[in-house]
Amino acid sequence: MRQPTTGHTGAIEETIRGIVERVTYHNADNGFSILRVSPFANPLRQETVVVHQTKVFAGATMEFKGAWTAHPQYGRQFQATQAIERKPATSAALEKYLGSGLIKGVGPKTAKRIVAHFGEQTLAVFEGEKERLLEVPGIARKKLEMISTAWAAHRAIRDVMMFLQQHGISTLFAVRIYRQYGDRAIASVTEDPYRLAQDIYGIGFFSADKVALSIGLAADSPQRVMAGIRHVLAASRDFGHCYLTASQIEAQVGELLHLEVGGRLPALLDQMEQDGRLMVRHLAVPGQGTVACYYAKSLFFDEVYVAQRVARHGPAPSLDTHRVRHWIDRYCASHTLSLSEEQAAAVTKIAGERFSILTGGPGCGKTTTTLVLVHLLEAMGFKVVLAAPTGRAAQRMAEVIGREAKTIHRLLEWQQGTFKKNEQEPLAADFLIVDECSMLDISLTASLLRAVPQHSQVLLIGDADQLPSVGAGNVLHDLIASQQIPCFHLSKVFRQARQSLIVQYAHQINSGALPSIDSPFNKPALWRNKADCLFIDAVEATREQLTFIGKVKRLQARTRDTLPEDEANLYAFRTNEPLVPYEPGFVVPKKFQHVNLEAIHGAHTDIDALRAVLGKVHPWSALHYGLTASDTVCKLYLEWIPKYFGPHCEIQVLSPMTRGSLGTHSLNRMLQEAANPPREGKAQLTVGERLFRVGDRVIHRKNNYELGVFNGDIGRITHLDNEELTCVVSFFPDHREVVYRKEDIVELELAYAITIHKAQGSEFEAVILPVLPQHFKMLFRNLIYTGLTRARRLAVFVGTRKALAMAVRNQDTSRRQTALGELLVNEAKRDR
Repeated sequence: MRQPTTGHTGAIEETIRGIVERVTYHNADNGFSILRVSPFANPLRQETVVVHQTKVFAGATMEFKGAWTAHPQYGRQFQATQAIERKPATSAALEKYLGSGLIKGVGPKTAKRIVAHFGEQTLAVFEGEKERLLEVPGIARKKLEMISTAWAAHRAIRDVMMFLQQHGISTLFAVRIYRQYGDRAIASVTEDPYRLAQDIYGIGFFSADKVALSIGLAADSPQRVMAGIRHVLAASRDFGHCYLTASQIEAQVGELLHLEVGGRLPALLDQMEQDGRLMVRHLAVPGQGTVACYYAKSLFFDEVYVAQRVARHGPAPSLDTHRVRHWIDRYCASHTLSLSEEQAAAVTKIAGERFSILTGGPGCGKTTTTLVLVHLLEAMGFKVVLAAPTGRAAQRMAEVIGREAKTIHRLLEWQQGTFKKNEQEPLAADFLIVDECSMLDISLTASLLRAVPQHSQVLLIGDADQLPSVGAGNVLHDLIASQQIPCFHLSKVFRQARQSLIVQYAHQINSGALPSIDSPFNKPALWRNKADCLFIDAVEATREQLTFIGKVKRLQARTRDTLPEDEANLYAFRTNEPLVPYEPGFVVPKKFQHVNLEAIHGAHTDIDALRAVLGKVHPWSALHYGLTASDTVCKLYLEWIPKYFGPHCEIQVLSPMTRGSLGTHSLNRMLQEAANPPREGKAQLTVGERLFRVGDRVIHRKNNYELGVFNGDIGRITHLDNEELTCVVSFFPDHREVVYRKEDIVELELAYAITIHKAQGSEFEAVILPVLPQHFKMLFRNLIYTGLTRARRLAVFVGTRKALAMAVRNQDTSRRQTALGELLVNEAKRDR
C-alpha cells in the first residue's frame, strides 16, 4: 500500500508496507542495507528498498517511508528514510523471520517446529511466555536460555533504533549506543543526551544537541548551555589551547547555540567549577591583566604535574667533565666521528643534567650527538631507554643509534583503559631520551613523566621551529621559553648536510629567506643528477575561473550557432577582433577584462582555456605541457619519481589542507583511481563515504590501544572481506599486520595524501608538497619548513612561487593558550 504525500523538499514521499523477502546486502558497520520487499499492495512484485537499519531479517514485516529514485546503474529503488518493524503478517513470514538468523539457536528447522506448534500465538509466546518454548521438540533448557537472551537483545536494539529514529539520530550509531549503554540505552540518552558526544566515537555535539532539543530540552536550558561550555573547552584542544577565558567562552557558546549567554555565564561557570566539571586558574593575559582561565579538568592537572615534575626532578648528578671529554675524544677517534665543539659540550653537559633539552635544525648533528651520548651513558653503566611519539620516528632513532626505540604509547604499555607504566610501576630506566618532542602535547607529556623513576635523567630532543603538537599545549616551546631547563642548541650545519638542498632550503625558509629552487622543466638534468629539491611551477583553475570560462563558452556557442550576425542581443562579432559583450545580463568582471574571449572560444582543451584566462603563464609552467597542478602531482607520483628514484621509492604527498582540489580529500580520490584502480577480482569495501581497495595506502586516525595502532600510523591494505566486513593492514615500517573489525574500519582513511600536520615525526623517501594560493589560510613558514624536512631523498614543490613566498613571509603569530611556562617559573621561585 502506498500513501503519497508531499515533503518539505518537494519530493513525493510515500509509504510501503510489505514483507522482506531477501536481504541483498547489509553493512553492519553503518547499517546500509539493500532489501527485496514484496509490497502488500502488489505481492507478486518485488521492489528494491535501500535503507540504513541496524539489522533487517528476511521474513520481517516492515513499513518504509521515503521516496522513489532512479539509480543510474541499478534502476528503480525506494530510498527509505524511516523503517518500522511490524508483526509478521503471515505464518510463512513468521517462520522465515524467526529462522533467518534473528535469534541465536533458532534456525529454519527449529523455526518451522515453533510456528507449527504455536501458530498465530508464536510472537505472544516470545513476548511473554518464553518458558512454553520447552513444549517444542528439540528445545531444552540450555537452548531456551540462549533464545531468551538473543530475543531480549534483539528487542532492545530495535527499541533503541526506533527511539533514535524518532529523534533524528542516524541508525549508523544504534549498535554502538546499545553496546555502550546496554539495556539502559534509552534511559541514559534521555537523562543526558549530551553524553553521546563524549561516549560514542563519531557522534559530535551537534548530533547530541539535536537529540536533546527533540526530546524537549529547552534551547536556553542550563543543561544545554553547560554542555556547550564543555564542548567549546574540548574543541579548543584542536587549536592547541589548554584553557579559554570567560569572554572567549561567551563568544563561542553564543555562536554555537545561537543564544545570548553573557548574563548567566558567570553563575554557570561557578556551578561547573563547584561540581568539578571544569577548573579555574588565574593567569596574566597580555592586554587584559590577571583573568580567570577555564580548563577541562584533565588538562589543568596535566599542566600542574608536568611543571612540578620538571621543576623538582632532583639535583644534577656529579660528573667528572674532564674524564667525560677525554672519553668522547677517544670514542670519536676510534669510530671515525667528528663532533663540533658545541656537540661535544652538549654531550658532556647533558650527561650531568637531570632534565635537559637538545634542539637544532636539520643537518646540525642532533642524531650524531645523541649517538655519542647513548654510548657514553652505557659506558657509565646507565640503562638507556629511547622513545619517540611515532612509529617512524622510533624506527629511525633505532636505526641510527643501533638500539631499540619504542613509541611512547608502547613504552608506557596501554592496558584496560590506562597506561600500565606510571608512578606505581615506573620504567626501568636510568636515562630516558625522547626524540621529535615538538609533537608532545601536555597530556602525553604528563603520562610519560608519571612513568619516569625519580632517579632517572631525561633528555628531550626536538626542533622548536617545527609545527607544535596536534593536541593541547606547546610543551617543547614552553620548556625552552621558561629558561628553567638547561637547553643545548646546535646551530652549526655540517659540510655534508650543506650539500643537501633540502637542508639548505629548510634553513633559508626558517630564517625568512625565499629559496631559489630550480625546475626540471628548465633544467631536465636535475632528474638525472638526483637533485633532492625541485620546484614545478603549476596552477589549478579556481572555481571563479571555471565559472567564467563556462559562461563565456555557453554564451558564445549560443551566439555563433543560433543567432544571425546582425542580431545583437548577446554579442557583436567583428572579424579578427575580440568579442565585445553588451548583453545586460553578462558583464565581464574587472579581473577578467584582460582576457581575449575569442581565445576561450577557440580553446580545444580545458588547459588552453585556462591559459587564455591566465594571460601570463610562467615560462616553466606545467601548463605548457598540458598539465594542471593536480595532473602534475599525479605524474610525479606514478611516473617521474619512480622512473628516477626507483619503483619502490616511498612517495608521500603532503598538503597544507584537507579541502580544495589540492587538498588531501581530492588528492586521495584522484591518486587512488590512478594508482590503484578497480579491476575484476580486486576486493573493495565502502565505509560511509570512504572506499577502500586491497593495495590502498591508509592512515589510522585515532589512538586504538586495543589494536595497538595510533593516530598517524601509515600502512597498506593487504586483505578485505566484504562478508565479514574486516580488513588487514600491514603497517610501516615493521610490516606488522593488524586485523580491523567492522567497527574499527571507520578509523582508517586513505593516505596517498596526508596533511603536513599528520606527517610530524615521520620521514619519507620522497615528498610532494602542493603549495598554491588556494592554501592561503594555512601558508605559514613553520608549516612549509616542517613539510620540507619530512623528505629524506627528494622534495618536490608543486604550485606557484608566489604562494611559497607568501608562506615564507607569514609567521604563525597565533598564540597557544598554555600556562606551563608560567607554572615552571612559579615553581622555580617557590624552590628558592
